[in-house]
Amino acid sequence: MKGRKKEIIPESNWRGPTGLKQPFYKRAWFSVLMALILLGGVAAVTIVAVVVTPLREQADTYDLTELSKLEAASVIFDRTGTEMARFYMQNRVPVAIKEVPQHFIDALVAQEDSRFFQHQGVDYIGLIRAIWLNFRAGEVTQGASTITQQLARNTYELRERSYKRKILEAFLALRIEKHVSKQEILEFYLNRIYFGSGFYGIQSAAKGYFGKDAKGLTVEESATIVGLIKSPNRLSPLRHPDDSIKSRNWVLERMTVEGYLTPAESRIYQAKPLITAPQVGNAQLSYSIQEVRRQFIDMVGDEKAAVGGFQVYTTLDQALQKTADEALQRRLLEVEKRPNYGHQTYLQFNALLSDYKAKLSTGAISPSEPMPKAAYLQGASLIIENETGAILAMVGGRDFTHSNYNIALSGKRSVGTAFTPMLYAAAFSQPELFPGTMVEDAPIGNDRVMIGGLTGILGEWGTEKLESTWPQKPITAREALVESRNAATVRLGELLGRTLQDRPGAKEDKRSSWMPAIAAVKELAFRAGIESEVKELPASFLGVSEARLDEMCLAYSTFANSGRRAPKLHIIQRVTDAEDNIVFQVAEADRNMVQAMDEVAAFQTHSCLADALHRGTGNPAVSEFGLGSYECAGKTGTGYGFKDLWFMGYTSAVTCGVWVGFDNHSTIYEGAFSNKVALPIWTDIMNAAELEHPGSPITPPPTLERVDFCNKSGMRATDFCYELVPMKDGTKKSVKATHEEYVRPGMRMDGFCTEHTSEGIASDILAFRHIGLGIGEDSIGSIDDGKYAHIEPVRMVGLTILGRDPFNSVQPVPRATVVNDDGTEARKAEPVEAIDEAPPEVPIKLEPVPRLKIEIDEPHPTATARTTARR
Repeated sequence: MKGRKKEIIPESNWRGPTGLKQPFYKRAWFSVLMALILLGGVAAVTIVAVVVTPLREQADTYDLTELSKLEAASVIFDRTGTEMARFYMQNRVPVAIKEVPQHFIDALVAQEDSRFFQHQGVDYIGLIRAIWLNFRAGEVTQGASTITQQLARNTYELRERSYKRKILEAFLALRIEKHVSKQEILEFYLNRIYFGSGFYGIQSAAKGYFGKDAKGLTVEESATIVGLIKSPNRLSPLRHPDDSIKSRNWVLERMTVEGYLTPAESRIYQAKPLITAPQVGNAQLSYSIQEVRRQFIDMVGDEKAAVGGFQVYTTLDQALQKTADEALQRRLLEVEKRPNYGHQTYLQFNALLSDYKAKLSTGAISPSEPMPKAAYLQGASLIIENETGAILAMVGGRDFTHSNYNIALSGKRSVGTAFTPMLYAAAFSQPELFPGTMVEDAPIGNDRVMIGGLTGILGEWGTEKLESTWPQKPITAREALVESRNAATVRLGELLGRTLQDRPGAKEDKRSSWMPAIAAVKELAFRAGIESEVKELPASFLGVSEARLDEMCLAYSTFANSGRRAPKLHIIQRVTDAEDNIVFQVAEADRNMVQAMDEVAAFQTHSCLADALHRGTGNPAVSEFGLGSYECAGKTGTGYGFKDLWFMGYTSAVTCGVWVGFDNHSTIYEGAFSNKVALPIWTDIMNAAELEHPGSPITPPPTLERVDFCNKSGMRATDFCYELVPMKDGTKKSVKATHEEYVRPGMRMDGFCTEHTSEGIASDILAFRHIGLGIGEDSIGSIDDGKYAHIEPVRMVGLTILGRDPFNSVQPVPRATVVNDDGTEARKAEPVEAIDEAPPEVPIKLEPVPRLKIEIDEPHPTATARTTARR
C-alpha cells in the first residue's frame, strides 16, 4: 500500500533467528572501541603532556659544549723534565678522528650502530624492537641505543635503567645530530667511552692493551677493543683472553655481514692469536707518585684536578728512586731468609693473598671474608738534597698495593741512638765542651736513665754488639759517639746540664742536672727540623722519643751544611696549567737556608760522625757492604729491644735515612742491629746517589784552630806522647798516641799531657853533651835509678808567657817566603844523584894579569907617607 512502511522480516540462519540487523556504528562493540580509542588518545595526550614534553624540554637544557670537554691527564715529570707518570680521575688521552683507522670505525659501526650514517640520532626500528622484547620480559633487558645516544648517556651521566631515561636520551640524540656532525660525534664518542682495565678512550686502550697508538691498530686489534664496549671488565683481553677472543670474532662476523670484510678475510682475522703488550708496573702504585698526586690536588683543588691538563715538575730522580725501591726489597728479603726468623715474610703474604683471590673468584669463600693482613717486616727510605730540601727519592713501604701508609712521611718511631748526635751537637755548642772532652765510660745504673726498667745496669746496645763491656776509664766525647757508648753519652748529657747550671744567671733546677740538658737538646733538635716532641726524660739522651724519617733527614743535613738546613722539604718544584701558566712554584723564601745550629758544633759533630761511619759502629758499610771511597758520614740507630732500626748518613750533597721495623712494634730478632739490617740498604742507595749527585769535602769553619791532644790523657799533646805497641814478631814499636781536634778560638785548655813524661828525656839531654854542660852518661843514668822516685816532678801545665810576648815564643812570626815576580813560590835547590862519569874537561883561558906600577912619593916632613897603586 502506498505510504505504508516496508515491513521488516526477521532473518534466520543455522543458529536460529538473528533479530533485526542494525548498522555497525550503532552496535555495542563499536561504542566500546570508540571509548577505548578516546581513552587511549586522552592517555597519550596526558603522557605527552606529563612525561614526554618535560623530557623534551629537559633535553633542551643540556649544554652541548660538554660533549667536547674531556678530562686530560696531568703529567708528572722528574727533575730532568722526563715524563714519569700520568694521573687523572680517568686515564684518557684524546686523539683526533683522523688518527683513528677506518677499519676501527667500520668495526664500531658494524657492532654498535649499523644505521649510524642513515638515522638522525634515533634508530626507530631498533627502538621498537627493544620495547617489545622488554615488554615481553617484564623488565629492561634489551637496548637499541645508537652511538649518538651512547654519547649522550656517557657525557651527561644518564645511568638510570628506565623508559624515562631512554626517552630523554632519544631527545638528546636528536638535538645532538642537529648541531654536531657525524665525524665529531665519532670523535667525541671514541675519546670518552670506557674500554676496561682503567683505560678511557681509544688511545689509552690501544696503548694499554697493545702498546701502540690508535692509528697503528690492526683489524683484529680494532675488533678486540670494539668488543669490549658491551662488557669492558668481563671481556678484558688481559684477564679473560678466551672470552675476549669470542667477542672479537663476533665483531668480525658483524663486519662481514655489513660488507666491510669478505668471509675469507674474516676467517683469516679470526684465526689470529690474541697478543697483548707486556704490562709494566703502574707508576701510580708507588709512594712517591701518590705523594705528588696528593700534594697537587691540595694545591689546585679537586675540581681543577678533575679537568686535568697540568704539568707537574717534581724533584724526583727516577734512577735513584728505582735503586731505593730495589735496595729496600732486596735487603729485607735477605733478612727474612734467616734461619728461625719467626715472622711472616713478604713471599708468604703474597702466597696467602693469591690463594685468597683464587678462592674468591671460584666462590669457595664469601666476599665478606676478610683479606689476609700484611704483617711482614716493613721499611722506608728517604733521600734529600741538602742545600734545597728537594726530595730525590722516597720509599714509604715495601709494597704500595699492600698498604698505602707512607712511613717515610707519616710514621713516627723511636729513633734510638740515631738521635744522639743532637745531644753531642748541643754539648759542642758550649765553649767548654768539644769532641776532646773526657767522660767516664763505666757501668751506669738504669735508675739514672729508666730505659726498660728502673733497676739494673744500663746496657750498651748502642755499640751494635750483644755483649755489654766497659773500658772502665775516661774516653773522649768523640770516641763515645764513634762507638755509640750509652753510659758515656748519658754522662755527657749530665755534664752538659751541669755546665748550663753553672752559667751566671742560670735558673737552678733542684730535680736533676739533666733537665737543662734536655731543654737544650729539645731546642736544638727543633731548630734542626725535628718538630716531633722530645720527651723530658733522661732516656731522651739515647733516643726513646719518636720522630719521622723526613724530620731526621732534615736534621742530619745540618751537619753537612755548616749548621744550616733548608726551610722545609719539598717534592714538587713547579706546576703549570694547559696554557703553560705557572700555577705553583717553590717560593723564594723556601729556597734560603736557615741557621739551625752553631757552625762549630755542626762541624765538630760531623767529624765524629765521619769516624763513626768508617771506624766505628758504621764500619761494616766499608768492610762488608761495599761503600764507595767518597767523603761521607753517618750514625747507626738501634732502638731498645731491637724494634726500630735506623741509619742516617750524608755527603755534602745529599742526606739519606733508612728505617726498618714492624708495624706492630715487634722485636725483629735478638741481635738485629741497625748496622746489619738498615746500613746495607743505606749503602746501596748512597753509592747510587754519589754517581749523579757527587759530594765535595766538608771543610771546617775558618775560625777553628787545630790542636793535637793526647789519646790517653785527653790533654794537649807533647813530644813524648807515644805508646809502645806490641808487634807480631814479639817486639814493641813506639807509636805516636795523639789525635787532632778542631777547637774554638780562645778555648781554655788547662794544660799539657801529664801521662807521657820520662821516656826519651835521657836521650834528649845526651844530645847536649857537646856544649859542655858537665852532664855525662853516668850522671844521666842516675836519673832513673829510683833515688828521686818519691819526688813529684815539676811539669809545665800551661803557657808560661802572660801578657806581651815580645820574642814571639808562643806564636812565632812566620818567615818570609821567597817568591818569583808572578807571586809563585821560588823553587829551592834540591840534591841530585852524583854523576858516575866525569864530565869532559873544558880548558879555561884567562887573560894575563896586567903589570902593577908602584909610585912612591917623597915624604914631606909634616905629612904622612902615601902609597898608591895604579893599574
